[in-house]
Parts: sequence; structure tokens; C-alpha cells
Amino acid sequence: MTSRADAPPITEDIVRDLSAKLEEPEWLLERRLDAFRAYAAMSMPNPLEEEWRRTDISGLDLEAALRLPNSATSHWQAGGFNPAVYAKGTLPHEFYFGDLDGARYYHEAEIRERLHTLVKPTEWKLGALQAALQQKGTLVYVPRNVTVEVPLEHILEGVGGPVASHVLIIAEANSSVTFVRNSISGDGGAQSLALDAVEIFAAPDARVSFVDVQRWGDSVYSFSTIRAHLDRGASLSAALVGLGGRLAKTKLEVSLAGEGASAELLGVTFGDGKRHFDYVTLQDHIAPHTSSDLMFKAALDGSSSEVWNGTVRIQKGASQSEANQTSRNLLLSDKAKAAPIPVLEIEAYDVLRCSHGATAGPLDEEQRFYLESRGIPPAEAERLLVEAFYREVIDRIGNESVREKIDALLIEKLERSR
Repeated sequence: MTSRADAPPITEDIVRDLSAKLEEPEWLLERRLDAFRAYAAMSMPNPLEEEWRRTDISGLDLEAALRLPNSATSHWQAGGFNPAVYAKGTLPHEFYFGDLDGARYYHEAEIRERLHTLVKPTEWKLGALQAALQQKGTLVYVPRNVTVEVPLEHILEGVGGPVASHVLIIAEANSSVTFVRNSISGDGGAQSLALDAVEIFAAPDARVSFVDVQRWGDSVYSFSTIRAHLDRGASLSAALVGLGGRLAKTKLEVSLAGEGASAELLGVTFGDGKRHFDYVTLQDHIAPHTSSDLMFKAALDGSSSEVWNGTVRIQKGASQSEANQTSRNLLLSDKAKAAPIPVLEIEAYDVLRCSHGATAGPLDEEQRFYLESRGIPPAEAERLLVEAFYREVIDRIGNESVREKIDALLIEKLERSR
């Protein structure tokens, strides 16, 4: 990185002004200032480090991105309706879904206890910047024994510079919720920066479904960290849909901390042009009788590329646990690249099952020939095969309406790329 990228024009006064504008309490201002000081003290990552050597961020002009005015807009909907209208008379008073900045008037204690405890500002430079500048975030708070039957969605649109969003999901015991984060902006324009953090807390027997739909434009550098903590018997289904961005780096990590907890991690990516995707996943088994399953699929066209570095960690106390990783990558051009890297770290001696598999290669020529021999044009045949390739993952997304939206987005993306 250039030296000027290590000294961008963000000051403590800017952080204080943002906090004052949002009318935040003193404790939240102090957390922002601590994050800013961590940001100022840290350097950008060493490109020779294992995590970064396959993802080149030297093209990011951080100083220029931070000087752009922020033009992002944000809104929330529940099953297509305004959440305030939806919640009226149908859910307990404690239920909350909406703007994180305004949520502290209702759930300050819960926010203060959990905010940035899973995604810590001190992990790396841009993570600290996210914590210092965060706004337009979301709180989802679901009380005990409450099932939210419609998907909740936060739509973040447009970027400019820099977007720093935060999602905090708290699902109390025996509750259930589906949340979709939808990020979108147009192609072209100045280089932009999007920083996101997601923290998910699932209490005993809670069920959380999280879907991240990333459709940033081709000038956006996106960095996101998603972490979940699962108590006894809790379950998480987390799906990443990567369709945009110039460079998108996402960490998805789950801690199976309670006995019987389970996690399903899903990924669907379509790359074209020069887009680059970098996924780091962790299935961390801490308690016994826990289970996790990961399935990521990517189709890459043009000069696009993807790195997936996935770790299964089964700690000593996680007896009778089971885990699986599957990464499948379709290379639709001779310039596309995929680097799937599965890792197993097993410390328990009595694991039920732990497996992984990763492949990268072109479409099956026999399948392509079969379709074309029946009069289907080559471009249409390829699109049908890519759709079929994704089907195994999409069908595992539990909510039908969410599944249909992702289907439609993928079809639109495939049709535009052919």
C-alpha cells in the first residue's frame, strides 16, 4: 500500500461530530473513539500474509474513497411491508426490527452488552474504521418463544463514500427469525468503500436464518465480517450471495458453543468482468454433539476470480461432533480463476464425521453437447447448466420467498452476462 493510504483524512473530530449528530450516549462515543484510535495506530495488511497473498488490495485508494460524500440510503421492510406497521398488534412490545441508531431508546442494555463483542474493532485497520464510522445499521431483537413468520430485510442502496454498516441480531430462547441484508449500487463512478459487520447471538433453541445479498457496483471495494455465537440447541442457516463489487472480501464464522448447536453455511457466487471474491469461513465446534455443513458454489466468467479459505475446527471438548465442507467452482472462461482451500483442525478423538471436498473446472462437455444436440443455442445451454449447478445450494435456503428472489437475481445476472 502507498504511504498516503495509511493516513486518510478521518479525524477524531469527525467521529465526535458523527456521534453528536446521532445523539449517542457517552459510552457509545467512547467506543467510537477507541475504535478510531485503533484505526489510526494500525497499518494496512501485509500482502505477503497468508490471508492476503491471493487478494490484492493495492488498487484501493483509501484516501480518495474516504473523501467522497456518503450518498447511501437505507430502509427496512418486513415481508414487503413497513416493519412498524407489520409489528403493530402482532408481536410483543419487546420485538424490534429497524435502525440500530434508534434502537438504543428501546434496547440500550442489550446493545451495550453485545455490540462489537463478536466482531472486535482491534482485529484490523478497516474493521476499526467500520466501528468508528458505523451508521445505517440494523437491530433485530426477537423475544423468547416468538416466531417471526415473514422475512425481515434491510436494503442499503448507493454508496459514494464510505459506507460503514452494522447488523446486530439477538434471538432469545426458542425464537425464530429470517433476516436478509441486501446491498446494491450501480456500476461505474468513483472507487468506493463498503465496510460491514454482522453479529448474531442465538440463545438456546433459537433458529436464525441470515441471507446476505451483495450486489455492489464494479467500483466498490467491500469488506465484511459476519460472526455468530450459538448456544445449546440453537441453529443458524447463513447464505452468502455474491453478485457484485470490484473486490469483495467476506469472513463468515460461526461458534458452536452450546451442546447440540448446528450451522449450515451456504454460498452462491457469480463473477464476471474483473470482479474478485475472497471468502474466509470458520466452523468452530466448541461443545459436544454439534454439527455444521458448508456448501459454496461459484461460477466465474471473464477474468473474475474467487478465493475460498475454509476451516473446520473441532476443539477437545467437542466430542461426537460432525462437520463437512464442499466447495465447487465452475470456470466459464480460460481467464477465470478459483482457489478453494479447505482446512481441518481436529483436536477431539471421538468425532462422528469430518469431511471436505473442493473442485474447480469447466462445464461438463457431455452435458453441454446433450443440450445443444437438441437444438438449444450454446449460450442458452450454458445458462441452463449454470442454473442447475446452483440449484443444490439455493434449494437449501428455507424461506420460499427469499429463495425465489435469489433465483430471479441469478437468472437476471446470467442473462446479462451471456
